[in-house]
Amino acid sequence: MSWMKRLYDVYENNSLQVGVFKQRGEGQRFTLLPISHVTQSAQIEVVLDHEGHFFKATVVPKDRARTIVPATLDSANRSGAKVAAHYLHDKLFYAAGDYLKYGGEEKRAKNYPNYIEQMKDWATGEVTHPKVELIYNYVKKGRLIEDLVNAEVLFVDENNKLIEKWTTQDDKKYGRDKPDIYKVVTGQSSEALVRFTILSQYPGDPVVWEDKSLYQTFQDYLASKMEEKSERGICYITGQAVPLTERHGSRLRNAGDMSKLISSNDDTGFTYRGRFNTPNQAVQIGYDVSQKAHNALRWLIQRQDFRSDSRHFITFGVKEPAVVQPFKGTMDIYQEDPMNFIIGAEVAEVEKDYTNQVIAEQVQLAFKGLKHYFNSEGAKHIIVMAVDAATTGRLSIVYYQELDSELFFDQLSHWHDTCKWQQNYYDDASKKMSRYIGTPSTYHIVEAVYGERADEKIKKELYTRLLPCIVDRAAIPKDIIRTIYNRVKNPMSFKKDLSNQLGEWQRTLNIACALIRKQFEKEEIGMALDLENQNRDYLFGRLLGVAEVLERNELKRRQDDRATNAMRYFNAFSQHPARTWMTIRKQLHPYQVRQGQKMSYYNKLIRDIEDSIMEKDMNNDALGPKFLLGYSSQVNALYAKNERKEENSNDDNSK
Repeated sequence: MSWMKRLYDVYENNSLQVGVFKQRGEGQRFTLLPISHVTQSAQIEVVLDHEGHFFKATVVPKDRARTIVPATLDSANRSGAKVAAHYLHDKLFYAAGDYLKYGGEEKRAKNYPNYIEQMKDWATGEVTHPKVELIYNYVKKGRLIEDLVNAEVLFVDENNKLIEKWTTQDDKKYGRDKPDIYKVVTGQSSEALVRFTILSQYPGDPVVWEDKSLYQTFQDYLASKMEEKSERGICYITGQAVPLTERHGSRLRNAGDMSKLISSNDDTGFTYRGRFNTPNQAVQIGYDVSQKAHNALRWLIQRQDFRSDSRHFITFGVKEPAVVQPFKGTMDIYQEDPMNFIIGAEVAEVEKDYTNQVIAEQVQLAFKGLKHYFNSEGAKHIIVMAVDAATTGRLSIVYYQELDSELFFDQLSHWHDTCKWQQNYYDDASKKMSRYIGTPSTYHIVEAVYGERADEKIKKELYTRLLPCIVDRAAIPKDIIRTIYNRVKNPMSFKKDLSNQLGEWQRTLNIACALIRKQFEKEEIGMALDLENQNRDYLFGRLLGVAEVLERNELKRRQDDRATNAMRYFNAFSQHPARTWMTIRKQLHPYQVRQGQKMSYYNKLIRDIEDSIMEKDMNNDALGPKFLLGYSSQVNALYAKNERKEENSNDDNSK
C-alpha cells in the first residue's frame, strides 16, 4: 500500500491547496478537495438573502459549473436508484420539496425527505454554521421549483408540470428560443444540480461552495457521527487507531468515473474464496487516510496527468507535486517556463534560440538545477504511476515506480542525452522552420511508430512500455525499432504536410534516428556525420544521402517538386543495396553531365564512400537500422554545407 501512503503524504504536504481553484488549459476548474466532499457540476445557482429568503437564481455556465459538495460515503458512491442525498447542494429532485407537485416521478418520493432530514440534523445540531441554517430554513419551505419557475430558470407546461426536455416544437409552442437551462443539462431538467449561496455580507466573503470554514464545520459534524457508528481499528497506512472505512473513493479520472482502486462489495461472488469473512480482515484503512489519498490522486490527475485512451499517467513529487513529466520532449521542456513546473528552482536562464545544440544543453542544465532544488528541499520521493480500468467498476494501477529525486532527474537527463537527434520545429507565429538537437516527446514517438490513425488501445500500451526506457534506462524494445524502421523505409507511403513545409516522413525519420541511436547507445554514435564510421549499413546510408541531395538540388534549381530517385528506390535500396545503388547511380549520370565541374565535390564524395565499403560488403544483404543514421547524417551535413555557402555568398554581395 505504499502508493496510498505517498498520496496521503501529498495531501498533507499540500493542505494549503484545499479549496484553491485552478484551471488547466481550457478545461474545468479543479481543486484539492477537502475530505468528506466531492465535486459536482452545477447547472442552477440559487442566491438567498441574509434572512434565508429567495433572492435570485441563474443558470450556471459550463466553465463555472465545478462545485464542492459536502457528501457522505453513501452519497459519494451512489448510483442507479439508490437514495443517498448530499448536503447543501444536490440535484433538483432531492432539494425541491415541491418536486412531486410539479409532475415529478413517484419513484423519487423518498429523495427530498432523505435530503431534508440530513439538513435538519446538521443545521439544528451542535456542530453547525450560520450559512447552513439559512439554507436549511429555505429548503424546508418546499418551494424551490416554484421560485425557479417564477425566476424563469425552469419552465412549466399548460398543466403546470415541469418541462423536462425542450424540443424544437416547443420553440413554436411557447414562442421563444430554447432556454439556457436546457442547454447545460444533459438529461431532464429535474436532474439539474442546484447549488446555494448567500448574499455577500463583506468584501471577500466566499460563496458557500468555496467557504473553507464551512468545509471544516462539515468535517467536524461528520466526524462526530462516525465516532458513534464506525468501527475503530489500526490503520495499515498510519499505524494509528482511527475510525475505519470499507468504502473508498470513485470518480478519480472524471466526474462520471465509478471505477475504484479499492473495493470490497462483491461478497457473493467468491471474491474472498474462504480467506476472510469481512473486508477489514484483509486490510484496514482509516477514513481520513482513504479520503486524503483518493482526493490527492484525483487532484494530481486533474492537474498534471497525461492521458491516452482510458489510461492516465501521473508523475509527481511527494512534497513538490509539480515535476518534469517523463513523456515531454526536449522542446516541450525548453519552451515551458521552469517556474511553471517548480517554484524557486535554480535552473539555467533560457534563451529562445532554436539552434543546433543550444536547446539540449539548456534542458540538461535545467535538470541539474531541479535535482539540486528537490534534494535541498527534502522532497526526495518522486512517483511515476499509471491507472486504467478494465471494467467500469474496477480501476487498477498498471505501472508504479518510486524513485529518489536525484535518480529520477539523472534518468531523465540520460534519456534526453541518449535519445536525441536533429529535430525540426515549426513556429506558427513566424511561419518559419528551425532545426534543433533534441529528444522527441513520447506522443510523437508513438505517432511515428504506429501512425496517427492507430487504435488508441495500442498507443496506450506503447506509452506504458516506453516508461521503463525513460525512468529505468531499459533498452528500447526491438519490435518498436523494427516497426518504425519498416515505416521509414517506405517514404512514398507518407503524405506531404504542406501546412508547415515538413513532410510527415521527415519527422518520422528524425524520430527513428533518435530511437536507433538510443538502441545503440553503448557504441556512442554521434549525431554529426562520422567520417570514420566503417559500418556497412552506415556507409550505404551515406551513399543514398549524397544521391538524395545531389538530385534534390538539381530539381530545386528547375523548380521541380517531384520525388527523387533516392526516395522512390528507398525501400528497394534497403533490401538490395548493391543492385539498387547501381540503378540510382546510372540515373544520376545526366545531372552530373549537365552540371559538369559543379558536381566534382559530389562525385568525389561518392567515390570516397564507395571505396570505404569493403568488397565483401558490397552485396545485396538487407540493411539494418544504422542505415538511417548514415543517411540522415549525410543529408544534414550536405544541407548545412550548402547553407553556409549561401550565407557567405550573401555576405560577399552585401559588401
